[in-house]
Amino acid sequence: MSESSVGTFLLGVGCQKGGTAWMHRYLESSAQCDPGFRKEYHVWDGLDLASGGPVRGRVAEQARRAGRALEAGEPADADALRRALFYADPEAYFDYFEALLRGDPRARLTADITPSYADLSTERLAFVRDGFARRGVRVVAVYLMRDPVERIWSAVRMDRQRAGEHPPGSAEAYVPVAATRPMYADRTRYDRTIDRLDQVFGPEQVFYGFYERLFEPATLRALCGFLGIDFVAPDLERHVNVSPKTESLPEATVREVAGHFREVYAAVAARFPQVDLAELWPSSRLL
Repeated sequence: MSESSVGTFLLGVGCQKGGTAWMHRYLESSAQCDPGFRKEYHVWDGLDLASGGPVRGRVAEQARRAGRALEAGEPADADALRRALFYADPEAYFDYFEALLRGDPRARLTADITPSYADLSTERLAFVRDGFARRGVRVVAVYLMRDPVERIWSAVRMDRQRAGEHPPGSAEAYVPVAATRPMYADRTRYDRTIDRLDQVFGPEQVFYGFYERLFEPATLRALCGFLGIDFVAPDLERHVNVSPKTESLPEATVREVAGHFREVYAAVAARFPQVDLAELWPSSRLL
């Protein structure tokens, strides 16, 4: 971080089920990090992406409830109103995070870690980059990746948990279907996200990490150094947003899903030649 910089803003872009919730809890345990009032602000996906419709609806409804409370002279949800303001005036988003950094002499880092930002366009990523640069805030991106088969398998289990205790059909049988659905497949196209991040931020301003190595002290030391905060010993017994797994996928299913993301495996292997992908992502051995 340069001496003239106010601090660092971390744009966390995923991947979903790749350890971002654990990373957020880890970073906010540092007195040098103030991520604000939530982990996932869902501003830029809500404004830009087709998948952001439900988010926009929730933000609008929460703001309406807060407005009704104000009208009735009752306590209102200030965070709901602030989040709606980010949608109405995106400059307020930059102002908010800058204020967090300027308001606490200890703060070196703030963050918005929203995995669906992985689908943002280069134009929107550049808009975020430039908005902070104008305020003297160093902006970096962090992208965590996970074995594509395991990522989708974990996402399916999470979604079925949310659907209720006894959703129809077997989770294992649904995984190959999920791999073809945009909601799952688009979030597993690491190759596309890497290309956009490299274009906008350059490799020096992006921390690429792997879920399978996230919980190692060496990875966390490197992450903290990149973000400009002091290393804090992690609580490795703490689990966040875990999707319990009672069974493994059949090899035929693993092979089918891995084949669907053949381009992803190839791109990651080429982009990170120092990584033994066969060891890190065992599903790649079936390609």
